[in-house]
Amino acid sequence: MIRTVLLTIFSLMLVAGHSAAQYVNTDSLVFDSYHIPIIASQLDSFEIYSPEILPEYFTNGVITAGYLLSRFQLPTTGNVISKFGPRRGRMHTGTDIKKMKGDTIYAAYDGQVTMAKYYYGYGNLVVLDHGHSLETYYSHLTKCLVKPGEPVKIGQPIGLAGATGRATTTHLHFEIREEGKPYDPELVFDFENSCIHEHVLKSENLAALHKELKPAKTASVASASVSSSVHAIVSENYIVRAGDSLYKIAKRAKTSIEALCKLNNLTEASILQIGQVIKVY
Repeated sequence: MIRTVLLTIFSLMLVAGHSAAQYVNTDSLVFDSYHIPIIASQLDSFEIYSPEILPEYFTNGVITAGYLLSRFQLPTTGNVISKFGPRRGRMHTGTDIKKMKGDTIYAAYDGQVTMAKYYYGYGNLVVLDHGHSLETYYSHLTKCLVKPGEPVKIGQPIGLAGATGRATTTHLHFEIREEGKPYDPELVFDFENSCIHEHVLKSENLAALHKELKPAKTASVASASVSSSVHAIVSENYIVRAGDSLYKIAKRAKTSIEALCKLNNLTEASILQIGQVIKVY
């Protein structure tokens, strides 16, 4: 029914001498003459929303990341056993949820699989791209149930819980990233009550949400709580020391070599210099 309506509207616009392409951008379709927004998370999946809710959830005709995040669902339920933040001298970039081996892990939202393989300390890792520069990571899986390039739907099984990689117990390590930078999943998810926080809907993106809810002193407090004898990564920058490599830095920061290269305009073959400043988040 929706597809028929869309084709009819496109036909009317073309007859009137308008090009449908002028109303299209990467993340949304907006028909100005009808003031009807059509949001596409997949090219073949459209949803029509009431015009009354548009103004505060759209920026320049594009739906906000906050509105998109408000439609996410938890990848699994269970007790949080480790939170986002500094942990034992390094940055823990996600939320750990206790699971039994073989428990099913689900896609938090529609997207496309960009990685599904064993990846260093993450073990078996699935990464989903949801558009709007948003990604979710699901790691330590005993098995990946999807392959790179596959489209996935919200709630679709994507892996089985395990303890692969750097893990001391069976659990899901879950990350949510924006522009490649990890943010605390608990900004979005209320794991205790198995729902999304209400404030997410009104936020423009994760960066704005973090700025609003996380005090600026968080990093300095965390830094002060770590012994000065520990070379910890608790800020956005890391200073290269003798013997360091991209692999070692990525391992300490619990991020990926790919992410480090992207942030610092490097390649995996780049030679690091002692004293060089590397962005890690």
